[in-house]
Amino acid sequence: QGYEELERQLKEVFKERSNILRQLSKTSKELEGIKVNLQSLKNDEASAKSDVQKLLELGQKQREEMKSLQEAFQKQLNEAAEKAEKQQATIKFLKTEMERKSKMIRDLQNENKSLKNKLLSGNKLCGIHAEESKKIQAQLKELRYGKKDLIFKAQQLTDLEQKLAVAKDELEKAALDKESQLKALKETVQLCLSSVLHNQPPARNLIPSKPAEKLTSPVTKGSK
Repeated sequence: QGYEELERQLKEVFKERSNILRQLSKTSKELEGIKVNLQSLKNDEASAKSDVQKLLELGQKQREEMKSLQEAFQKQLNEAAEKAEKQQATIKFLKTEMERKSKMIRDLQNENKSLKNKLLSGNKLCGIHAEESKKIQAQLKELRYGKKDLIFKAQQLTDLEQKLAVAKDELEKAALDKESQLKALKETVQLCLSSVLHNQPPARNLIPSKPAEKLTSPVTKGSK
């Protein structure tokens, strides 16, 4: 019985040993798989680190690109704002110019109307002036006919002026001769009076002042 019991126990032990060996084999296989998985995980971690580094570098590059793009967009926005201001000023200027030109057009239209009215009145006046022009042309014809007569009379007037100039010169010469004669006569009369007054006795009533004036007055009148 003891032997059978031992054999049974040994069988159980062998059975347990077989189970343990199978479990150990299975565990070793699992450990080998775990090692392989750990190695792949290490490789994946390294690749993940490199990927993370690449992603960080790419993110930094993208941030720099975004910053440059933002600066470019800001610059474009500023330029667009300046262009908008310039366009607004241009639109305002063009609006002012359009208003001014519209006013000029209205003024020109009004002036055109007034000119049309003036033209109509001018046409009427032209009709009146045409009749007057005919009359004036007839008068001019008459004046042309009398032109020859006027030229002849002008020639006669010229001849008369020349003759009058010659006569004037002769009269001036005769006037000079007459003045010299009157001067000599006046001197002779004064000498005669002085000699007469010198020979007579002095008296107040003999030669009054008025007769002296009467004596000198004819000489003055003659000189004049």
